[in-house]
Amino acid sequence: MVKKIRRMRTFARTASKSMEKHLVENTKKLKKDPYLILPDYDDDFSNISFRKTKKRIEKISKYKDDTKKLEKLANKRNIGGALAGTLLIAHSEKAPYLAVAKFPTGDITYAQRGRADKEQLIGVQHFDDPVLRLLSIKNIALKTKIYIYSWDEGFLSTGRKAKPPKEFVDFIIKKIGLNYKDNVAVCKHLKPDIVKKKKFYDEHYLRLLWNSADVTIGICEDCSKSKKNTLFSMTKYMINPEISKDFDIEVIGQIVKGKKPKIEQETQFIDEYVSGKITDNELIKKNIKQKEQSINESGEKIFILDGTSYGANVDDFIKALDPNKFEKEGLEIILDQVNEPVNINNGTPNKVLEKFWKDYGLKTINKILNDSDMSKEFFALDDQPSDILELVSKYKERQKILSKLPNYKSLPPLARFVDNIARTFKTFGEKQALLELKKVPDTPKAKSVAYAFLLVFGKGKDKKWKYSQVEIEYGEFLKEYAKKLLDSSPEGYNKILQEFLTASGSSEKINNNLL
Repeated sequence: MVKKIRRMRTFARTASKSMEKHLVENTKKLKKDPYLILPDYDDDFSNISFRKTKKRIEKISKYKDDTKKLEKLANKRNIGGALAGTLLIAHSEKAPYLAVAKFPTGDITYAQRGRADKEQLIGVQHFDDPVLRLLSIKNIALKTKIYIYSWDEGFLSTGRKAKPPKEFVDFIIKKIGLNYKDNVAVCKHLKPDIVKKKKFYDEHYLRLLWNSADVTIGICEDCSKSKKNTLFSMTKYMINPEISKDFDIEVIGQIVKGKKPKIEQETQFIDEYVSGKITDNELIKKNIKQKEQSINESGEKIFILDGTSYGANVDDFIKALDPNKFEKEGLEIILDQVNEPVNINNGTPNKVLEKFWKDYGLKTINKILNDSDMSKEFFALDDQPSDILELVSKYKERQKILSKLPNYKSLPPLARFVDNIARTFKTFGEKQALLELKKVPDTPKAKSVAYAFLLVFGKGKDKKWKYSQVEIEYGEFLKEYAKKLLDSSPEGYNKILQEFLTASGSSEKINNNLL
């Protein structure tokens, strides 16, 4: 693939003295030696490629002191016309107004003389610039498929063989700013052996193999953020008819560690990278995203957490998430129903639950409760799945406790109050039981019982002011009975409740009220 050079936009501006001086000096150098615009070469293909151009240069050189002839020759649109127009500046020694072309590397100034294409004029007038001088011979090189290398100290054509000289390679490596040793250039985080042997590293990295130079280049994802497009930074100094063949471009990195999924994918978006449309970092990130997407779309049931694969082993995957007991139960039920890849980064139990909650949350709750109506109520809660599962689990535990406690047809008022406090505590906990205590009947016996429960909950001192001295003393006496009832087993509950009522001075009997 041939890299396209972007079209330039132009406008004019008054030349600074330094710009004008530099341009005039260049034109005088070309007047002495017009062949400076051509690269060196010693092969037959290059000789054939530049034969016509050399003849044009020879003709223009013949009339280099004839301004009228140069003006006529400057009307040509080829490199010869660009050279003729440029030599006119050497005669006038003036270029007060310059055209400015917008270029990927920045603004480029040049003098518009004659009718030659601006790229030809720029290349000729900037023959001392290793990037810009390529413009004047670009069309010739691409048409004849020859390789050109341009650097500060040299300008060389190697014909139809990609054969960059050592001086050029050293120049390029210095330009891209990497550590270089034994034909491997790497950023500060990578080791040459890792890149050379294409090994995996903690970070994803870009690997460029420059085949004709036998140079391997490695840039990690972190360092790629400070780079633009390394390939473009290199190839702007050369004309390479087949960049995609001369450079092997790969993003190296493990998307998944451990038990890998069956799908493997080659590096994508290479055309975009070669054409300069995306940066090093964008190439790496787009490939990471593409590979993750391929795994997610593969349909293979595989569990991946933060880049580590557990294959189809759901137990190991759940264990790695480190869930609490409520989350663990939910994950086991949900993941048993899932038939697709589960690929989670920065994973938490709740993050996995959220991913599948919409599709499987209601079924999961119902499997725990076996109560479709209550399951719908819990599923409708605006809470995180982890919190909902905890509520569901505690509700189930409470229902289990309630199912084992004695069932009564009806109870006398004091017995009903005591039973309500005890059941509320056993099913909903102390906080809810304290709320129920506010519903105490307005009798001395009931208030004594309420105070006894407050003492068990450690709240007697705070509420003491609400009770008479008799109610306080009786409540202190009943404290142990209240504690025994709250701690009672379902089997002993009825007996201890009766003892509590008798101790409170009540003659109420509850045994006849059992269902």
